Amino acid sequence: DNAVETSGSYEKYVIFNGVRYSHIIDPRTGYPAKGVVSVSVFAKQTEIADALATGIFVLGVEVGLDLVNQLKGIECIIVDDKGKIHSSKGIDIKKFE
Repeated sequence: DNAVETSGSYEKYVIFNGVRYSHIIDPRTGYPAKGVVSVSVFAKQTEIADALATGIFVLGVEVGLDLVNQLKGIECIIVDDKGKIHSSKGIDIKKFE
């Protein structure tokens, strides 16, 4: 009855002159999205989870979490480019550490 979708740059990326470039493009800049390595979205519908995962990846941690925290029945876990794990308000990530 639920779906989990993940968008990430942990498999498809290139390092050029010491800079890591993702295959996920930020349409606002035309360049690869930065600051996030993985986004997993939990929702009732796969299509919604999939679209949100990529969108949140591009939006970044702060804006992405703000968006998800306003959506009923949607939760997410974000791993930033420093390896820090962030979660939406409905997920208590600390109990899994």
